[in-house]
Amino acid sequence: MFIPHLDIMPLVYGIVIFLGLWSMWAKLTSGRFIALVIEAGVFWLVFSLHGGSMAGGFAAAIAALLAGSVFPRMIGKKP
Repeated sequence: MFIPHLDIMPLVYGIVIFLGLWSMWAKLTSGRFIALVIEAGVFWLVFSLHGGSMAGGFAAAIAALLAGSVFPRMIGKKP
C-alpha cells in the first residue's frame, strides 16, 4: 500500500548526522586533529547562523562533512 504522506527527511537527516559523527570520530581516533577542529568549527558556525533549526542542522552537517574532507587537504599545498 502506498503512503502518500511519508516524509523521509528525518531519516535522511539522521543518516547525514550519523555520517558527520562517524567522520569526526574517525578523525579523532586517527589523530587528524586539524581536520577535526575544521569540521566541528564549520558545523558550529553554520548551525548557529541558521538558528538551530532542522534545516540548519542539515546544512551544517553537509557543510562540515565537505569542509572536513576538503580543507585539510588544501593546508600546506602550494598554489
